[in-house]
Parts: sequence; C-alpha cells; structure tokens
Amino acid sequence: MLSVQLPDTADRAPSLPEREPLGKWALAAVAVVTVLSVVRAFGPMAYPGDIWRQSDTATIARNFATGGMNLFFPQINWGGSGPGYVETEFPLMPWLSAALYQVFGEHEWLGRLVSLAFMLVATAAFWGLARRLLPTGAARWALVAFAVSPAFMRYGTAFMPEATVLAFYLLALLAFCRWVQEDRGIWLVGAAAATSVAALVKPTSLHIGLVMGIWLVLAAPSRLRRPSVYVAGVAALVAPALWLWHASQLHAEYGNTFGVISGGDSKWGSFELWLSPAFYLGNLKTEAIFIYGVVGVPLAVLGAAWLWRRRTAAFPPVVAGLAALVLYYFAVGRYSSSDLGIQYHIYSLPYAAICVGLGLAAAAEWLRPRLSSVVFAIVSGLAVVALAAQSVNVLIGSMTSTTGTFGTCADGLTAVSAPDQLVVVGTTSLSTENGVTNNFQEPVIFYLADRKGWSLAADQQDPSRLAEFRQEGARFYVAPDDDLVPAGGALSHWLAANATQVRSSESDGCNVWALDGPGAAS
Repeated sequence: MLSVQLPDTADRAPSLPEREPLGKWALAAVAVVTVLSVVRAFGPMAYPGDIWRQSDTATIARNFATGGMNLFFPQINWGGSGPGYVETEFPLMPWLSAALYQVFGEHEWLGRLVSLAFMLVATAAFWGLARRLLPTGAARWALVAFAVSPAFMRYGTAFMPEATVLAFYLLALLAFCRWVQEDRGIWLVGAAAATSVAALVKPTSLHIGLVMGIWLVLAAPSRLRRPSVYVAGVAALVAPALWLWHASQLHAEYGNTFGVISGGDSKWGSFELWLSPAFYLGNLKTEAIFIYGVVGVPLAVLGAAWLWRRRTAAFPPVVAGLAALVLYYFAVGRYSSSDLGIQYHIYSLPYAAICVGLGLAAAAEWLRPRLSSVVFAIVSGLAVVALAAQSVNVLIGSMTSTTGTFGTCADGLTAVSAPDQLVVVGTTSLSTENGVTNNFQEPVIFYLADRKGWSLAADQQDPSRLAEFRQEGARFYVAPDDDLVPAGGALSHWLAANATQVRSSESDGCNVWALDGPGAAS
C-alpha cells in the first residue's frame, strides 16, 4: 500500500527565495478581489444560470424576515395558495441574511455580503491548509490562485449557499489535516463538526468523506484501525440526516421541493449521459473556465506533475480530492456537465489552487536565477494578471442585469396586481426531461414582483390546469414567452373567454392576463 509520510519541511514543493515579496502580493491580491467583490455585491442580479437559485434563496430570506424567523420552515413563493414551506438544504445563509434584514431593512446586498464573509472564511481556511501542505512560496501562490479564480468572483457574492458550504468544507479539510499531522483528537472532532455543517448547507459536500478516507489511506493508514475515526464519521452524519428527513416531510405535506432527496428533481448521471462526449466536454469546460481561469490549466498540470514525482505532504489530499471529485461529477452528472450546474464545481477550487500554486512555484524557481529582480517582479505580476483575467471577465459581465424578460414581467405584474393577489407564472422549462422529473418552477418573477402563486411548466400549459388554479384563488396569469400561449391554441381560446389581457409582449414586453372570477364560464 502506498503510504506518504508528512515531512516537516524537507522534500516539499519549491519555495521562492526569502527576498521575493510574494507575501505582500498575495495579501494585495486577496484585498483587491475583496474590494471588487464588495462592489459586485451592490450590482444587479447576474448570470441566467444562477438567477433562479439566487431568486429562490433571496425569497427564503425575505420570507424569514417578514413571516417569522423559524429556521426549520423555509418558504418559497411558488407554493400556490399554501404557506410555501419547501424541502431545501439547511437554510443557514438566507436565515443570516434575514437576521440582517431585521436590523438594516431588506437589501439584496446584505445577503451577498453574507456570502462574501463566508468566502473570506473559506480563504482563511485555505491559507491555513496550504501553509501546512506547501512551503511558503507555493502556499502564497496557491492563495493568489484561490483568490483570483473566477469561482471566487462568481460565487463569493452570489445570493446562494456556495460560499457558505465552501467555508465549512475547507474548515473540515483544515481540521482533518491538523489531525493527520498532529494526531490530536480535538482536530478530528473539529473535522467532523465542520463536515456536518457543510453537509447541512449542501448535501453534495458529503463526498468529503471519500476525500478524507483516501487521504488517510495514503498518509496514515494505521489510523483506519481506530474506532474514533468511524465514530466521528457517523456523528458527522447525524444532523444532516435529521434535516433531510425533516425537509422530506415538508415536501410530503406541502408539495414543494428543490429536489434535495425525496423527488421533484434529479441530479444523478446515467450511463447514457456518461457515454456522451457532451458530459466530458461540459465538465472540462466548466473546470477550465470557472475554476482554473483558463491560464491556470497548464500551470496546474505542471504542479500536478511536480507533485506526482515528489510525493510530498500535499500529495495525499490532492490525489484524494481529485479522485473523489471525479466520482462526484459522475454522480451528479445531470447538472455537473451543464451550464445550469457550474456551482457544483465549487469544491474543485482548493485542489486546483494547490496545483496551480505548485506550478507557479516551480516556474518561479526556474525563472528566478535567470531574471533580474525587477524583471522577475514584472513577470510575477503579469502571471497574476493573466490568472485573474477570467475573473475580471466575470466581474464585468455581472455588472449588467440579466433578468431580461423576467424583470419586465415582474414590473408589469407589480403594476397591475396587488401584493396579496395570487398569480400563475408560466415557464419554458418542462416538468419532465428525458423521463426525469425536473425542477421547472420559475422563481425570478415571483421574487422580483414579490407575489405568490403557482408555476406552470411548459408541458402543463392547458386550460384545465389554469382553471383549477383560478378556482384556488389565482387572479393573474403571466406568460414570459409567447410560445407558451400559441395563437389559435386551446389555452389562447380559454384566456380569450375567461381573462382580460392587461399586458402584451408587443407593447409591454410581457403577456399578463387578469383572470375572471371563478364563477365565470370556462
């Protein structure tokens, strides 16, 4: 069995000379990214692939703030005439955002700053991990790679739980690293606790158990005989299991779900998907662009090659992380290979940053004796700029609102309806895709207009369903896409007889109908 001993300082990745001021550079890089992230936090909603999740998360925060701060009953707005309690992950991030709403009023930027706070915790935990696995120079370069990654910029201020889960994921890795290196029980307890919270926030983080298992096999296999390891593992699962059970009961009783565990959606891959080139190209594209920032790919390959030859302290966690992530991306293949699932790749960031840091340190060791101090500093700065280029692209792209038709529909709906009136919002998403149940609910219009009601999938646009919702209290129907109500179709005829069009796509940019009372002929 391959066993890698953890050295104190010898036989590790190459370190830059002490006179190299990379420490200041690394701190400056983190500071600049943090300032730009704060600026982005005050920007508009961005990225079509993220807007739906940000809208749902922000809706949950709003409902906490206005409907009571009961952490165990998160609410969405597309739950029809009911309370909207929904099966979702443990809503720590929106609950904290709602707590800030209670003090400062409802502002989206507060929730985004909560994400940034967690991303900075993740950054600090990553630095603690990197400096224990790498020499100073490589650790600093790894920190720079972590901070300037497009994933940091995209999810560091998103109204989503990705930064939250990454923080606890890295705290778990840091605690586990210290337990492996120091063999103190408190760090095993800390790793279990952080793993438990990460799994509460996002159950997809549970693959960290496989990371830790492989890490232990490679670095300290004799500890696998200790009962405490398995006790800690089981203990870490208790809280997530209880929450998932509770969340599934919310789905069973109220019918609303994000597809966490009890149905309503599926993240799982399939043999058909795994045999498709699109699966591999999709995953590789997401990793290359949003984790490595393109330029980091060859540097990571260089770092991985160096690490493979040297088998230093960073070898076990990197190998463990990459192996576990490959299995994880296969498991959640329906989304990991899609533009709608870029957030599923957030867990790659620490392992990628370590490899990029090693690659940069190796390149720096080769270049340093061949260049003057001034030229070397310029080259180092250009390397940081190149790594950050894709992150800058993310920042620029995120400063333009992409709510599009949804924003127009929300404005129109707000103008013609009262806050307490229920609405039906059509969506181009299907209730079933290729035989798989799909989360079709469109939350953006509900959130922006602050209205409640039902979401109607593209394959459910028929008069009987709309008549049923009208009977339950729906007073408006919104069709953000003209294809949802084809001219001359059954739904078009039903609306002509049972509703009044108050907004049209031709003149207002969105179709909105006021539904006649339930006593009208249908």
